[in-house]
Amino acid sequence: MIEFDSKAALEQALAVAISQALQQAIEQKGTATLLLSGGTTPSGVYRLLSQENLNWTKIHVGLVDERFVPAHSTFSNFKLLQETLGQNLAKNVVIYPMVLNAHDYDQNLKEIQETYRVFTDPDVCLLGMGADGHTASIFPNDEASQNANSNESDLLSNTNAPSEPNLRITLNGPVLRRATHLYLMFTGEQKKAIFEDSQKQQLPIAAFQAAITQTFYTSAI
Repeated sequence: MIEFDSKAALEQALAVAISQALQQAIEQKGTATLLLSGGTTPSGVYRLLSQENLNWTKIHVGLVDERFVPAHSTFSNFKLLQETLGQNLAKNVVIYPMVLNAHDYDQNLKEIQETYRVFTDPDVCLLGMGADGHTASIFPNDEASQNANSNESDLLSNTNAPSEPNLRITLNGPVLRRATHLYLMFTGEQKKAIFEDSQKQQLPIAAFQAAITQTFYTSAI
């Protein structure tokens, strides 16, 4: 775990780490895949990342998880990425939505199983963690989430969040844990305590600890 004195310092270091990992993937394979989490915590990282001088036309950007809402909703992670990452030098980057059919939850899952195949073996992934120990949209005390955390046969699952909007979509645990560079970011002493106790409490994030490349943390919120 790397601890920073401020959130600004954390954001800068994380943006650089992600940029370097993406550049490495492009040099090795010609393209790169990047999976990003939603929420306000990492939004500053995405704004900094949009200023990185990368060949963004060669980078596929997807969501770690999403709320089953239209793209214009204030709850949409896709909207968040468009407004934070999709500017400056990254203004032409292609971001893959997780909601293609906002009228049919189950049919939507079938459709994105196809479009998200490009992320089967991700190069870079950024996870966050909630105060309940959830990561992505893999929640404690939810059977669908338990299945998602171990499902090897599918890329994505529909899960149930304890707060509105309840209907969620998530990349499954095995896909996320396959990322070449798997980063975790969280802030605040409360979350640090939860993370350190997650194995004992059998929280969803515990299944990711061995796979995480680096954890970026600051006590500042």
